[in-house]
Amino acid sequence: MRFQIIALVICILLSAHSYGRDTTIVYSGSVVPLDQQAADVKGIWSVSLNDTVITAAINQTGREITGHCRSDAWSGVISGMVSGDQMSMAVAALQGDVLISIYMSGRLSGEVVNGEFIRMDSSGLGDTGSFIARRVSSDTSGFASAKRVVINRTEYRVSKPVSGILGTNQI
Repeated sequence: MRFQIIALVICILLSAHSYGRDTTIVYSGSVVPLDQQAADVKGIWSVSLNDTVITAAINQTGREITGHCRSDAWSGVISGMVSGDQMSMAVAALQGDVLISIYMSGRLSGEVVNGEFIRMDSSGLGDTGSFIARRVSSDTSGFASAKRVVINRTEYRVSKPVSGILGTNQI
């Protein structure tokens, strides 16, 4: 799927370059009509990509999805689309001074999405592979992004209220 998207973008760029000439764009992928009902994907999802597990709270308005997500090391935001049983989304997150970008595209079947992902970061590292996402709840109200706390130049990430020297919930 990602190669079809890349090929489509290249065709569009080439057609813009050849403006004024006769140009034909051929697309061989499947096309889902815009008026087709989008599957319901609202909820809390657990996403496994190679060595990373992401918890995502996804909200949905029609075909558009937005939300927040977190791993053990970072918090991020989600933006994407649902068309029929196809779901694609992009994640942007900051881990320290490194920007992380993940693109995922897959097929929804019940409460599970199987697909492919591309992950890149601003330090030049990247990988690709398969992912699986499972909806663990339809209610997003209990989701909390990981919080970043710095005490004496030591960074901590927490996703639940903590108590101790700072007092409860003072993060």
